[in-house]
Amino acid sequence: MADVKECPMCGETMKLREREITDRVPGSTETKTSKFREWVCPECDYFEEAEED
Repeated sequence: MADVKECPMCGETMKLREREITDRVPGSTETKTSKFREWVCPECDYFEEAEED
């Protein structure tokens, strides 16, 4: 998969970013970490989740 994509809103080049989110499980000290990838446009702040291969 390429690391660039055209933004459907403004036509600028989007970039693929990997994000990691850590959530605390309510009522305990346990945490859950999730990783996901998303396309982000730096010009208009449009974003969408990347499809998995």
